[in-house]
Parts: sequence; structure tokens; C-alpha cells
Amino acid sequence: MSTELRSRKKLKRDVQIWLEDVQRIDGEIQSLDGIIGKSSAITRGFRAEDVLKMLKELEEHIQKGKFHEGLVVDNPQWIGQVLSVTALSGEAAQAYIEEIWLYLMDDEVQKIGFCGMGGVGKTSIMKLINNQILKETWNFNSVIWITVSKEMSTAKLQKDIAIKIGVTFSGDEDETTKAGMLFETLSRKSRFLMILDDLWDRIFLDKVGIPEPSAGSKIVLTTRSFDVCRQVGCCRVVKINPLAEEEAWNLFLEKVGRVVLNIPNLEPIAKSIAKHCAGLPFAIITVASCMKGIDDLYKWRNALKELSLYVKSVNGLEDDVFQQLRFSYDRLKDLKLQHCFLSCALYPEDFRIKEEDLIQLWIALWRKWMVGRQSLTGVVR
Repeated sequence: MSTELRSRKKLKRDVQIWLEDVQRIDGEIQSLDGIIGKSSAITRGFRAEDVLKMLKELEEHIQKGKFHEGLVVDNPQWIGQVLSVTALSGEAAQAYIEEIWLYLMDDEVQKIGFCGMGGVGKTSIMKLINNQILKETWNFNSVIWITVSKEMSTAKLQKDIAIKIGVTFSGDEDETTKAGMLFETLSRKSRFLMILDDLWDRIFLDKVGIPEPSAGSKIVLTTRSFDVCRQVGCCRVVKINPLAEEEAWNLFLEKVGRVVLNIPNLEPIAKSIAKHCAGLPFAIITVASCMKGIDDLYKWRNALKELSLYVKSVNGLEDDVFQQLRFSYDRLKDLKLQHCFLSCALYPEDFRIKEEDLIQLWIALWRKWMVGRQSLTGVVR
């Protein structure tokens, strides 16, 4: 059998597999018609009869010797980025997910606000929703996740959005021109969902280049401030509260391990530690992870004492997360590990830190420290 003939057979086999996938997707869409009625999903799929026609044309092209270098079929189903998530537990988290989901499915709702104090789980819940939406592609044609953070600027926000939607800036444009380029591209997108995570202050959508959502498009923002939701014009706002005491305790047990219940006299101390986390999932997970595997009653009592001191020294509910981070930081008894941890704070929020770059930074800091120490030794002498 010649190489050309083998290539043709392989190509036909690959296309046949693709056709089977198309027929499967087509069948799934047909079954959905009876559930949700007419849907934009129909226009997103491939009808089997159309593909058979295309396959016949493809066979003719193969016979003519075309596609001799192979055939590449793009994946038409990709509409957004799947995000890494932390598993959530408890009825409260599920209730928030369901409420936001209802608003996302309501064409009368264009802007949704999700507000609550830091560490309460806003981002984790929205990541779960983001991933779920990507599985159900008939709702939105594109999902755009943007992390805003406290150090937000219009220029940075425009840059981040441009990367996500495939707009390239030359570097010479001013903010107004960039806004126009983003506005034009987003306006051509039908049924897009933009998630603005961790918004601290009001933004003017037109100044950034984000069109007012319409025709099935939506904007969701997470923030600590209800006022930000109101100023941006959210017609629906979901406020997330800290976990109830029982749910907080169950989450603590889940992360620290239920084996602690078998240690005499430990349960009351562990419950007191869990209460110091103020119902914040992030704080609970952080502290419980630090205490996991510790069965020494004295160490548990000492941990409770430390947390009590932190509460007295740091005021304000928004600083509860800081207290638990400080507790976690102090568990790193090695000074070198603490310095390595602090060096990560030099990077912007949600920055993708490369291991090689981080190691080089540690080496540079260590060399600088050694040079300073040698200089100090010389002065003392």
C-alpha cells in the first residue's frame, strides 16, 4: 500500500470520527429542543445532513490530491477558559449559586452584582458558575473572566479585556481609542458574559470600552461594596454572608480531619478556633490546614491563644482574613520560608508566577542579604 493511499485512508477515518461526534452533538441538541424550546444552540451545532454533503465534497477534494499535508478541524465549542476551583460545601453556597444562575438565565436581567466581605467566597462561587456555563454553551457564545483587583486602572483593565477578546493594541493608542476598539469588538459579539471579579471602585463601562449589555449579553461583578453594585447599575444584587456557626464548624472539620474529635478535650478548643475565623471560608480553610495532623493538645491551646491575640491587635471585620493569614505565616517557623512567602507578595494579584522566575528572585535576595551581612561584619570589625 502506497504512502499516499494510507494517508487518504487515515484522513477519511479522522473525518468519519469527526462526523460521528457531529451526529452525537446534533442528537443532543435535538433532545434539548423538547426541553427548552427554540434555542440559539441550534445555530451553534452542525446538522448531520449538512456534514454529509461536506463529507462528499471532501472526498472529491481528496481524490484530486488536495489536503496532502493533512486536515485540521478547529474546535467550535470553545467559548471561554475553565478555571481552577475549590470545592464548596454547605446549603448556603448552593443557594447563592442557584440564585445567580436564575438571574443569568433571565433575559430581562443584564447586570448582576455579587457582594460580600473579603474571604467570604465570592470568587470561588463565581468560578464554579463560570465552569458550569462553559458546559452549557447554548446560554452564551463567549464567557470573559477579568480579574480587576484593588490596583485597578483603566489602561490595565483595557489591556486585560483586549487579551481575552483578541484585540491587539499597537501601543500608540490613547484610552479613548482603545475603548473604541474594545467597544466595536464586544458589540459584534452576541450573548457574551463578562465577569468582573474583585471590583473595588466604580468603573464607567463606556470609558473602558464595555458596551451596555443587551440581546442576551450580561455583566456580573463581584465586589465588597454594595455601593459599587448600585453605581455600576446592577439591577440584581446578591449579598453573600459569612457561614453560620454549624456550617463553619463542618467546613473546619472537613479540612482539619474528623480525627480531631477522637482526641480527648480537643473539640471545645477546636470549636473556639473555628469561631475566630468569623465564618469566612478562606480563613477557615487556611487555619484548618495549618492545624491538620496536630494531635498535641498544648499546640492547639497555644494556637487558640495566638488567634485571640491577633483579634485584639487587628480591628475591623475586613481584617479577619489578615488575622488568619498572619496565623498561617507564623506557622512557618523557618525564617527562610517566611521570606520566600513574603517575596510572593511582590507580585500583583492573580499574577501567574513562573517557578523559574521565583527561584531566581530568591537567589538574588539571598545574595543581596549575604553581601549586606558581609558589609555589616566588616564595619563591626
